[in-house]
Amino acid sequence: MNYAQHFTHLLQTSCDDFIWAAQQIPVEKLLSVSPRHPDSWSVARNIFHLQFQEEKVVLPNMRLWLTDRAVYAEQDDALIAHYAAFETLAQDEEAAWSQQPEIEAALKHFQAQRAIQIALLQEIDATAWEEKRATVWGKVTLRWAITKTYQHSVEHINDMLKPALYWTGLRVAQ
Repeated sequence: MNYAQHFTHLLQTSCDDFIWAAQQIPVEKLLSVSPRHPDSWSVARNIFHLQFQEEKVVLPNMRLWLTDRAVYAEQDDALIAHYAAFETLAQDEEAAWSQQPEIEAALKHFQAQRAIQIALLQEIDATAWEEKRATVWGKVTLRWAITKTYQHSVEHINDMLKPALYWTGLRVAQ
């Protein structure tokens, strides 16, 4: 299997699907939480979360498999070490969320981060996919890390489509 080609397709499709899912929610409902699920995240929080994770976790960890990672090494290693404890990641994300980020900008930033990931897939040697490296998820293969990235995207697409279907958007609009 050509993993670079396969994951390019999955990451691009899930990026497009994530943006499309976000667009199914009326702008005035982006920060709202379903009254049936008051402990759930708003669509805006899902958008910010995925964007934050892609920038702070996915990209630095993905670059571990680059043949020439000297450009990123020090910065990536520092981020990976900093976020080795997911509690730290959650605290930093919560602090960034409390600054009330602009949601449209977060979506665009997510899209830009995903484009970088897709470009990096083309730079990774075909033999690197099954090599294990120490990441924030433990010692995993690149195939595992990119599969996790895809799974995480799909999880949040689902979290945004539920309110679109049953609470805020598609059903109400018709």
